[in-house]
Amino acid sequence: MPLSNLFLPSILPERAVPFDAAMAFANPQTLTASGYVNALNAQLDLMPGRFDGYLNLDISAMKLSSGDEAYKLFLLGSNDPAWGNGNVEMLAARDFAAATAGRLLGTICPASYTVPMTGRSATKFMIPITNLMGAYVFRYLQLYTQIAGTTPSITLSAWVSPDLA
Repeated sequence: MPLSNLFLPSILPERAVPFDAAMAFANPQTLTASGYVNALNAQLDLMPGRFDGYLNLDISAMKLSSGDEAYKLFLLGSNDPAWGNGNVEMLAARDFAAATAGRLLGTICPASYTVPMTGRSATKFMIPITNLMGAYVFRYLQLYTQIAGTTPSITLSAWVSPDLA
């Protein structure tokens, strides 16, 4: 059975996810190889304390036409502003792939649908996040992308916004 949407509501629900350049990794950035999303800020400083909010990915282009492209985005947290080896934790992940084999859970998740969706200039993904992981509260964030396939390319804006609900 292919991935399907609910027939109701007919209008997609939205959340307030304001864009703040001080809390943005990119606006926009095109990536063709693995690396950090950092066109605006290489890392975000959440200051001490717990943060609950959203990692917002506004994807305006993503190549899937060769059939083997895969994109894995990882939100990373650390309390070391120098990001020392071994002092980093993965806080959230989102993946896209032209084929099910390229997904993180390829035996469960289908191939990704076209992004941006037909008739839209971009498709927004709002991923709930917190900087609390186990017994650690992380102050600094970075966004890393693993990219694979034949001439992959993804263009996205990425920012973190607080939960305003």
